[in-house]
Amino acid sequence: MSDLNPSVEPGGKSGVLADDVAQTAARRVRNTSGSYFSSKVAYNIGRLHGLKLRIFLYRKIGMKIGKNCVVRRGVYVGSPNELDLGDGSFIGRANLYCTGGVKIGKNVNVSDGAVIITAKHDVNSPAFEALYEPITVNDWAWIATNAIVLAGVTVGEGAVVAAGAVVTKDVLPYSIVGGNPAKVIGERKKQAFTYVPGNYHPPFL
Repeated sequence: MSDLNPSVEPGGKSGVLADDVAQTAARRVRNTSGSYFSSKVAYNIGRLHGLKLRIFLYRKIGMKIGKNCVVRRGVYVGSPNELDLGDGSFIGRANLYCTGGVKIGKNVNVSDGAVIITAKHDVNSPAFEALYEPITVNDWAWIATNAIVLAGVTVGEGAVVAAGAVVTKDVLPYSIVGGNPAKVIGERKKQAFTYVPGNYHPPFL
C-alpha cells in the first residue's frame, strides 16, 4: 500500500510544493472565515437599483472591476474580493462562488443562471474537507445560460460554453462545448470581434 502522506526532505521540490499547498490552504481558510460578511454585503449590493451605484459599492468591498462592465441586479457573488473582472465584461443574474479565486478576462459574457464555483469537497476525507481551486475565463469567452463551470477550470479565449453544460475540464480557445460532462461540439471562427458585452444595458439595470 502506498503512503498517502509521504515524508519529504526539507528543501526538496516536493517540499516546496507541499509548502505552497499549505500556504494556499491557510490563505483560503482565512479568506473563508472572513468572506461570510463580505458575501452578505455583496448579496445586498446585488439587490440595489442602479448599475453605477452597485459597481461603486462592489469596488469598495474589494471586488476588482474593469472599465465599462455590467454586473446585473440579482447576481450572487461569494467572496467578492476574490473576483477580478476585466474591461467590457457582462455578468448576468449568475452565481459566482469565488473563494478559490475567479479571474474573468475582457469582453466576457456570463449569462443569467450560470454558475461559477471554485469550491469542492474531498469525498474521501473523513471530515468531508472543502477544497478550493481557481477558475479563469479568458477574453471573449461566453458562459451561456445555466452553464456550470467547476473548480480548477480554465476557459480559453473566445470559447463558448453552451447552455446547461457542466464543465469539469479546461476548455480550449475558440472551442464550443456542451453537455454533461461538457465535450467539444463545435468550433468558433477566430476573428477580430467588435462587440463589447458591457455595452448592453437592459431596462431597469
